[in-house]
Amino acid sequence: MSEDPSRASGLALLGEPPEPASPPNALDERMQALAARLRGRGFAGLAFVRPDPFGVAGERLVQALSSAALQAHAEWMARAVPPRGGTVERLPVAALGEEAVRRLGGLGYQQLLLVRLPLLGEACGEFWLLSTSAHLREEQLGTAALEVLGDWPAWREALRAAVCPLTPREREVLRAVAEGLKGSEAQQRFGCTERTFRLHVENAKRKLRAANGAQAVYRAQLMGGL
Repeated sequence: MSEDPSRASGLALLGEPPEPASPPNALDERMQALAARLRGRGFAGLAFVRPDPFGVAGERLVQALSSAALQAHAEWMARAVPPRGGTVERLPVAALGEEAVRRLGGLGYQQLLLVRLPLLGEACGEFWLLSTSAHLREEQLGTAALEVLGDWPAWREALRAAVCPLTPREREVLRAVAEGLKGSEAQQRFGCTERTFRLHVENAKRKLRAANGAQAVYRAQLMGGL
């Protein structure tokens, strides 16, 4: 028996048309644009490592990478912790240990320019700017750091959108959950069935890895998504 086309469209089955597809990932787009600019300044590799606000305390994620070659080392990069320093720091790859020499050195990288920026409280996101040159000029380092630091507010908004990828309707529904709206009240406000309302809540919970509606609300608020 062939599949009912209305079932394939999700919310359409419940009397509400599906929302438009999400726009392209703004963080990935910014990452690729930054990588292109930095290549001309002596940095062939770029990665962004950030804390995972929804994971175990101290857990980190590699949010974006500039090449497939670096992607193969993403899990290691999330675990690697560079020596603690200032906002901008130049390090030889060897400063990250023998595994860094094997992994990053194996790709030809010799130096790392680390740019740390506050993301959530004291937790910092890290831009890893990787160079195959052992002799970078101070001018190159300063210009590269400014490429990141000069546009941090836009980076932060792109990151929040990537971590909290809720649709406009899902945001509205979570605000309603925060207000304690239920059943017939939700139907009156949104003009949809209670089942559809619950489906939006479930979609938001899945995207935010939340156990319940209250946790979804908290996590969306944490990332500025409400």
